Amino acid sequence: MLIARHVDRPSAIAAAAWLVIYLLVAVTGQNFDTSYLGFGWQLIPWDILSSDPIRSVWYLHVQPPGWNLLLGGLAKISPFTDAITLQVLMAMFGLAVAYLACRLARRLGLSSRAAIVIALVATAHPEVLKGAFEPNYELAVAALLLAALVAVARLADERPVRRAFVWVSVLLTSLVMTRSLYHPLFLVVVLLVVALAHRTRIDRRTVAAAFAIPLVLVGGWMLKNEVLFGTPTLSSWFGMNLQRAVIPVLPLDQLEEMHDDGEVSDIAMIGPFGNYGLYEPVMEPCTPKHSHRSLVEPMRTTDPYSPNFNYECFLPVFERAGSDAWAVIKAHPGAWWKGRMWSLRTTVAVSNMPSESDSWVMRGLDDIYSVARIDYSGVLSTEGWGTPIYGRLEAPTDFALTLVVVHGLSVLLGVDAAIQWIRRRSITPVELLRLLVAFAVTFTVVVGAVAELGEQARFRTVTDPVAVVAVLGWAWQSVTRWRAQRHASAVGR
Repeated sequence: MLIARHVDRPSAIAAAAWLVIYLLVAVTGQNFDTSYLGFGWQLIPWDILSSDPIRSVWYLHVQPPGWNLLLGGLAKISPFTDAITLQVLMAMFGLAVAYLACRLARRLGLSSRAAIVIALVATAHPEVLKGAFEPNYELAVAALLLAALVAVARLADERPVRRAFVWVSVLLTSLVMTRSLYHPLFLVVVLLVVALAHRTRIDRRTVAAAFAIPLVLVGGWMLKNEVLFGTPTLSSWFGMNLQRAVIPVLPLDQLEEMHDDGEVSDIAMIGPFGNYGLYEPVMEPCTPKHSHRSLVEPMRTTDPYSPNFNYECFLPVFERAGSDAWAVIKAHPGAWWKGRMWSLRTTVAVSNMPSESDSWVMRGLDDIYSVARIDYSGVLSTEGWGTPIYGRLEAPTDFALTLVVVHGLSVLLGVDAAIQWIRRRSITPVELLRLLVAFAVTFTVVVGAVAELGEQARFRTVTDPVAVVAVLGWAWQSVTRWRAQRHASAVGR
């Protein structure tokens, strides 16, 4: 009975309907793809992680620990195969996303029926649904983001608000400790905005307790990395990631000129994220200081062609790559800007996985959504790049016009909420949610484009559900009010 009282029935219906769609896709041919476990850059080599998850994660430096710890820990304790274990895990995240999307829609003021419909539209989208068929973290991050927003909404009716505000902090901390895209600054801004919005109801001790959680966990992890590796970050490969985002766009003659002048190192000429053996001849001799396999093996045994970027000797390579990237940005800001425009365009590129699925249900969903998205054909080109990481690319790609509109409107709704807050010096719970959705969308798109090249479409799938719920919810309410006004006018006549 206690569980029943806490389960939102419309949200449970939305989750059950999503599960039916998921099962239809699965039984009609869409297999769960575990290949990522063998080569995933963000993962410690799978044979090491799955057999020794605790120590492996302790020595992790390329990423925050959350996703590695979850996958490795489950693989270690589960009596089932990795494929079965992780497929169940990802299906549960899909259920959570559908459930929480409906909860968010209801918190935005929608009726039960409208909330169910909009939640399914947001989560049956093949761009989101495909995340349930691979052990990558986009779907999990989407669930954490939705959960944090729903927790913020609960502050409006919780008495007292202490536990609810601390729970917001726990969820945001989990988000930061799972996905390096969400810098601790994201967490700080959201907590400050929520605390300010509820400043008359949240005491200083509660605020201090909420901020202490990320300070201890996130700060403690960064301190651990400083002590073990001399780099106080959540992601040690940021420098090489920045190099990957900037240097490939620079014309080769300009890159060679900078290299000849000593402005960039040999690392810039080799390129980003290669095997350590490519960098070894131009780096100082290196011997790992620690003995754990996650730090001493430069290549994965699960995929002999895939580097282990957690190899300890990569650390000075990452640092030098970052210095090269900053040098190029300062000397040739136009190259940086060109890469950012390419990245922003990639944000609304549509994955070809659903359209090529073995499941006729997935392909059918993609056909339906391609019309709703107003997909238009284009080309992703690396023409004019000096050392393109994807080779000389002229790739036909579909771009989703509707997704541009949806994400843009979600930001405008947030801007309007901020303006109303400033004018009235107060903000309603719905306006606060719209403001936070706008911030999450803006942060994801902007930060994803600033220091990355080519992964933006994956980043967008994290914010697709929240943006779709916020915008379609607003549109549904607008149409409902318009029809009510027309009816009232007709009765008045």
